[in-house]
Amino acid sequence: MTKKNETMENSIENLTFEQALRELQKIVDKLETGEVSLEEAIEMYERGVKLSKYCIQKLTQAELRIKKIIKDEANGFTLLDFDDFNNKI
Repeated sequence: MTKKNETMENSIENLTFEQALRELQKIVDKLETGEVSLEEAIEMYERGVKLSKYCIQKLTQAELRIKKIIKDEANGFTLLDFDDFNNKI
């Protein structure tokens, strides 16, 4: 892996979900114009795939943190982790 690629990958890890999504949208917009060279398009595509995977990872992590409120047997409410909620259904 080249130093440029290592820097690009490290910088993805430092992005927030919103920043990564914005960058991904900019890449898509630029690629859709067709005004980039083949080499640049390939590099942008590779970066876009990495950003996409990063965004999916962040969404998965967020999903695991979601709490569900369900009614318990005494008509009270209980907070459950998302996974625990799915197991109770």
